[in-house]
Amino acid sequence: MMSHVKFITVIGSLLLLAGCGTVNKSGATKPSSQQEPATSKRSGQSHKANNHSSSATSSHTQAKTAIFANQTFTIKDVAFKLTANKITASATANRNLFVLYYTVTNNGTRDVVPSDLWQSAVSATQNGKKLGTGNLAFTTSQTQDNNKLNRTVMPVKPGQTVTGLATFEPKGNQTITVIFRDTHNQTVHQSTYPLN
Repeated sequence: MMSHVKFITVIGSLLLLAGCGTVNKSGATKPSSQQEPATSKRSGQSHKANNHSSSATSSHTQAKTAIFANQTFTIKDVAFKLTANKITASATANRNLFVLYYTVTNNGTRDVVPSDLWQSAVSATQNGKKLGTGNLAFTTSQTQDNNKLNRTVMPVKPGQTVTGLATFEPKGNQTITVIFRDTHNQTVHQSTYPLN
């Protein structure tokens, strides 16, 4: 009887260890393949030279997931139609902001927050250096712009269109390049805006 209990215990232990080994192998492989694109994406955003090689490599294996046509950037069933741009005062003293106005239409089936999607896909550079966003001044003349900016952080329901804006803080009077990327960080379009 004792040898029968030992035999069952040994078989049970082997089955348990075999099962754990299988889980660890698949668990170890899956995260490393998931982490690789995130690393590539970050390095592609922070280094201009890597961005070009990253886009070239990605374009061979991945179809573009966004388009830009007729002043409209469409990504994830959300269309940003560029309507105007201007230079205006920043909340920071002695600084200006470059403002891009747009209407955003949610053609998808879920609520979206326009600013989240915009910030993940659109950036601006000046003289090859990435520009940060800025804050609008809190003046009576900019109340409408502040309202448009506030709308971009609120969810937009499927089928709904709202007006919004995005800001970039230029470092001088040189031309600004706005870069539109898809979900794989591939450049879809670049627009230039002279500030003079």
